[in-house]
Amino acid sequence: MADAVARLDLMNAFADTYRRRHFVDEHYDLADGYLQTTLSDDQHMPLRFFVDYNNAWWFEIVTGVDVPAVGYDPDSDSGFIVLDIRYDTQTLRAMQHVHFGESTINRIRTYASGSFFTRSHPLVELDAAGNTFWLETGYRMDESVAAAQAFLDSPRGREFGSTEPTARPVERIRTNLEAFTAG
Repeated sequence: MADAVARLDLMNAFADTYRRRHFVDEHYDLADGYLQTTLSDDQHMPLRFFVDYNNAWWFEIVTGVDVPAVGYDPDSDSGFIVLDIRYDTQTLRAMQHVHFGESTINRIRTYASGSFFTRSHPLVELDAAGNTFWLETGYRMDESVAAAQAFLDSPRGREFGSTEPTARPVERIRTNLEAFTAG
């Protein structure tokens, strides 16, 4: 039987990483865990990729994440988190259903509206562009980083990098991508 207090503590720590916009490795089963999302045809995204992608790209684009609810159900040994993800004036509402390994999160199922990414707002458009290579390159970090760098060097990427509100996020993303290629 799982320790309900420990599970809820892990869910609250997971929520806090969303609020701080930076995931930490120790919360996840990085060897075998995965995420499924309604935005990518139910493919299994390895949690190692999920953590690195979000820290390098996605958290630099979103302007804030509110967590209105988090919980744990001992009967199913699963948790949930409700997310209000802000892109400046636009808010994506999402939910994640979480399953656990012995002491870490090992599966996450994300529910969010794909139509949100058709909105006309520069931060949403930058994230939507990124989804095409981050979420559709087979979750291989080297290929995704190279695709991200190529996109940022393209005319559209340079446009994002030269105008607000996307210029500062693009600058931070470039720095994060350089760290992947240097290491």
